[in-house]
Amino acid sequence: MKTGCQWRAIPNDFGSGQTCHRRFQEWERAGVFKKIYKSILKYYDVKNKIAWDWASMDSAMVKAPKGGV
Repeated sequence: MKTGCQWRAIPNDFGSGQTCHRRFQEWERAGVFKKIYKSILKYYDVKNKIAWDWASMDSAMVKAPKGGV
């Protein structure tokens, strides 16, 4: 997983950009974001009954031109 976030631009209320980046990497390695995604998907399926027989998902990650500016 990769973000276009500039870690140094994060408000200091959340800690330094370096700390936020380190925690992001730790959470990614621990599978936190995948667990959140699966939990939300399961919740949505229970509430809305996803039609899995025809559902399809796709995604792509690309670098923002000019560093996201």
